[in-house]
Formats: sequence, C-alpha cells, structure tokens
Amino acid sequence: MTQLSRRDVMQQVALAGAGFVLLPDLGWAAQGRGPQRASLRVGVEEAGRELVPFDDIPEGFSTRRPGEFKLPGQATTGLDLRQLTSWKTAPDDMFVIAHYDVPTIDAARWQLRVDGLAGRPLTLTLDDLRRRPRVERTVTFECGGNRETVLNRMVSNATWVGCSLQDLLQEARPADDVLEAIFWAADEGPETIRGAQLTMRFARSMSLGDAMESGAILAYEVEGGPLPVVHGFPVRLIVPGWYGVSNVKWLNRIELTPRRFMGKFMGRDYVTIMGRQAGDRVEYTETSVTRILVKSMVARVTRPSGGGAGAFQVFGVAYGDGTPIQRVEVQVDDGPWRPAKLDVAPRAGANPHAWVFWTLDLDPLAPGAHTVASRATDRRGRSQPADLSLKKSNWENNAIWVRKIRV
Repeated sequence: MTQLSRRDVMQQVALAGAGFVLLPDLGWAAQGRGPQRASLRVGVEEAGRELVPFDDIPEGFSTRRPGEFKLPGQATTGLDLRQLTSWKTAPDDMFVIAHYDVPTIDAARWQLRVDGLAGRPLTLTLDDLRRRPRVERTVTFECGGNRETVLNRMVSNATWVGCSLQDLLQEARPADDVLEAIFWAADEGPETIRGAQLTMRFARSMSLGDAMESGAILAYEVEGGPLPVVHGFPVRLIVPGWYGVSNVKWLNRIELTPRRFMGKFMGRDYVTIMGRQAGDRVEYTETSVTRILVKSMVARVTRPSGGGAGAFQVFGVAYGDGTPIQRVEVQVDDGPWRPAKLDVAPRAGANPHAWVFWTLDLDPLAPGAHTVASRATDRRGRSQPADLSLKKSNWENNAIWVRKIRV
C-alpha cells in the first residue's frame, strides 16, 4: 500500500490552498482552425512509421491551458489521441474540470459522514478508509461533454484504489424507504436561483440500487500515489461505467434520502435534451447524465516512414458502460464498414470497464483528402449513432466521429 506521509499531506494541502477555479474549457483558446501539418512523435512500438496528417485539428492544438498553474495537472484539458501509446493515463494527463472552487482540505482532519436515514450513521477518517479492505478499479471514464468539437480529448483510463462503497453503505443500514444516496463534495460556489443569491455545494446522487451495484469505490489513490488535489484529494468517488460528473471529487458526506435529489448538477446542468419522433411531431425528453454510451474514436492513421511501401494502419479506442465491446468497424471514405482487430478480445475475464485498443490495416490510400470513421457495438447490440441531430444538448455525445486525413 502506498502510504501518505505527513510531507505528502502538507504538500497537497498547501497546493489546495491556492483555491483556483477550474471551469470546463470547451473552446480553442487563441487557436485557428487550419489544417494541422506538424509532425508528431509516434510511440516506439511504431518505429518506422509516420502519422498521416489530420485535416480536422486546429493549428497549435494543445492539451494544456495557457498560463501559469500551481497545482500539478491543473493545466491539463485532456489527451491528444494521436500520441496515445499507453493503455494507462498518467494523472498529470487526465482532463481537469471543477465547477466551483478547489477546496483546501487538511487530510489529517478530513472526515466522511454517512448519515440521513441511516440506521447506523458513520463518521470515518482517511485512516479508517485505508484500514478497510483494499479495492482496485481500472476504469475508463469520460467527461459528459466530451465530443467532436473538443477532439474527444476528455477521456482517461487509470487504476484507482480505495474501499468498497457497497460495503460501507451496508454497514450504515439504510432505512427501507431510502430512495437515493447523495454524494456531497467540499467545493462550493455562488448560484442565483429564482433571484436568490445562494452558496451551493457540488453534489450528485444515485439510486440506492445503483450505488450498491455499480462496483463504486471511495478512492484515495490513483496510479500508485495519493490523489492529486485537482482530482479530488483526499477522497473521491469512482463509479465504473458512469460519466465523469458522477465521480464526485473532494467527497465528505453521503446522505441517504427517501426523496429524489434535484440539485443543479442533476436537474438543471448535465441534463441531456433529446428529441424523438412521436407520430407527426418531435417530443423532447430531459434526462440526467449517467452511464457512458458505447463509443469509439479514430486516434491516428499511420503509414511507412518516408513514403515506403506497406499498409496504412488505423488505430483507436472503444469503451462504454461496462458492457463488453463486441466489435469495432472502420469506414474509409464511403466504402464498406470493415471489422477492426480488438487488442483485447471480448471474452470472459477481460476488464469491461477499461477501454479497448483496436487496429485495422489498409491498402495504401491515394494522395489527397480522405475520411476515416469508426463504429463500436457492445454485446447488447448497441452501436454508435450516425445522426444525433435531435440531441439539443452537448452531453452524452457518442456520435460516429468522421475524421479527415490528407495523404
């Protein structure tokens, strides 16, 4: 077990004291939208190959926010998929989003309360959580707003360590009429609601059944070290197969309630507005962002270096809500969909909550502009949609991403 020394604690607390607000950066700061021609280093496992340039990447595209930042990882907006060579994502390369302040938390004094309609309310310290059975979860999670317009950069895959949420809730003995668990965080900020100026805390909820059955953990480590401040130090919720907003950072209270929770990030923000045909009209539904929809992305296309002979190769990732990926197909220009090779075959024993790498070899492409797209399908038969024109919000976008390349 990785121990959190007093020096580690004080370092994290000092950094947290900077109190920066990290808002979703969904635009291109000071960037144009011309074709990207810069050559990039491809991983050593692809020695002798070079990237085929994308035409859909702005000049100067960066996964780092401009300016100076004091917190480790604070400048990170996500991944440049072209450079994805490791199955795991280092914490400093994970996308960072915070909706209010970054709270100052003294880990030595931090406590987690489990209360509300609990037959046995709990108050636990960080040491108490560490003494509980150690649970690891290697999961892919994605920002609910990840989509083509941000080059699908807000996704990561990492191993988190903590204790079982199910075990803890069972010990708290929820009353028979408990409907939901509300996960309260330490971060807070001003909100105007019906003309009233209020200070609100970040919170998300899950049904008690989902909270019990999701395999969620209360995580205090990631990739072998304590959580960085910007990723929820000292404890955050990790819910396999759910969008990032459900993975509450800076967790300090779990409330068991008999009523539906409708806080901002359940009922007003992170709400998907989706149209559906109802006879001769379109009706719209509004649903809270929850489980990750099946998705794949073309990360890069490579060819032999220097124009040498040989196959082109398409490489990408696929993931979802934990239902195993059954297949990924690739389409070049308007050609047929062709099956890609999954690096991890969909079989019993594979980790369904972690992303799958896939590849497809192609005959050399003619000089000029081409399109490359991928489509994932899971074992329940759910595939990525070609058309999301009836979706009127940016959340939960798993549309087929058509990439533009130039040979």
